[in-house]
Amino acid sequence: MLLRAGPDFDFRSAVCSHGFFMLAPNSWDPGGGVLSTAVAVDDEHAVAADLQAAADGRVRILLTGRPGRAAVGAVRRAAVRMLRLDEDLSGFHARCRSSRTHRPAARQRFGRLLRGASFFEDVVKVICTCNTAWSRTVVMVGNLVNSWGVPAEGTGRRAFPTPGRLAVATEARLRAAGLGYRAAWIAALARAVADGRLDLTAFERSAAPTADLMRDLRRIRGIGPYGAAHLAMLLGRYGCLAWDSEMRRMLGGREPGRRWTPAEAIDYYRIWEPYQFLAYWYDLWRDYADVHGAPHLWDPSIVAGGITRRRRAPSGRVARGRLR
Repeated sequence: MLLRAGPDFDFRSAVCSHGFFMLAPNSWDPGGGVLSTAVAVDDEHAVAADLQAAADGRVRILLTGRPGRAAVGAVRRAAVRMLRLDEDLSGFHARCRSSRTHRPAARQRFGRLLRGASFFEDVVKVICTCNTAWSRTVVMVGNLVNSWGVPAEGTGRRAFPTPGRLAVATEARLRAAGLGYRAAWIAALARAVADGRLDLTAFERSAAPTADLMRDLRRIRGIGPYGAAHLAMLLGRYGCLAWDSEMRRMLGGREPGRRWTPAEAIDYYRIWEPYQFLAYWYDLWRDYADVHGAPHLWDPSIVAGGITRRRRAPSGRVARGRLR
């Protein structure tokens, strides 16, 4: 299967600009430039798929076995969503080209931050990033996929669990899978979606102002200000910032001794409206690249393990990089 992409699309940048490429069911091959994954067709069936760059900026998808029409359609929709093939980032790249600090982002076609095959997957993964180390996030998501993921026939792969599969998981079993207090939130989310009390697709269709969308996202148990801002970004709303320890660390490395607040961070990136999150994320991701090297060459098994290297901050002060 070949999918068309716009002129501002770059496959490696779209995959390796967000930590989701290291979270199950995704697996990145740095040498071959292939993103391997599995996509759920329904609660019982999934199909394995390998995504890679093709000629003329297109995306090639290789499917395992002899998938039917429903499976092919599910993979196509998932790939478009994951890689944001239907988004136009030309406005952001134009702004970057006129910026001394962000000009490389335009050359790299940066900005299509990888997301899940569904918004349900995005919400669960964001919950698993809150108040924890990245290495624990990798373990939690991996346990969810290994224990409740939808099996892809003929392979050892599993797609991310559907709401229906997670809805039958007890809170005790989810806790045993390493989710801790998040188990109650994820169990409640899965049951609400599975029985129709919560329509997550409504968030994707929403034309409400971003402030109203953020308010509605925070009504989901386990989603606070950071989670709502990150989910808004995954929905294509880039005008808000996800304040957390990584943003504070990154900004602190630029101006040592300054005690940054969320309000000051908002003011710092205000000139990038409506692309504040993308401008911030480029700064943060460039920070990670300074520590770990080019992201598309990362060995996910090493980087995801939380390994960091000491580096010299712009001020001459030693800083540490951690992957979020």
